Amino acid sequence: MEPIFNRHGRTIGWLYNGVIYDRKNCYRAFIRDNNIFTFDAQHLGIIYKGIVRDKRGLCIAFMDAASSDPMLPIPGITPAPPILAIPPTIPIPNIPSQVSLASSYWNPLKWEAFLDG
Repeated sequence: MEPIFNRHGRTIGWLYNGVIYDRKNCYRAFIRDNNIFTFDAQHLGIIYKGIVRDKRGLCIAFMDAASSDPMLPIPGITPAPPILAIPPTIPIPNIPSQVSLASSYWNPLKWEAFLDG
């Protein structure tokens, strides 16, 4: 189980077996071929080199294995991982449009709003 951090280095969620969970132990999204989708198969963005990016390529979150571009904060102390809820069957999503990987800017959107689509 890998923690997911926001632009301030705070733990905002978890990644486990290709499923993204929020801090309230709710499954919120899944990853298929580095693309992030809601469980309604709505494309949210991508995860590339440990950095979560929105559809415009702006950074929204990162993980421990992230590269240092953009300049990433030092993650805070990670809380104990939650007991995970079992997600439903993962749907088959449509092929998403291309997402730029070039931006080193952070999206000001909150993590929960990003996951809401």
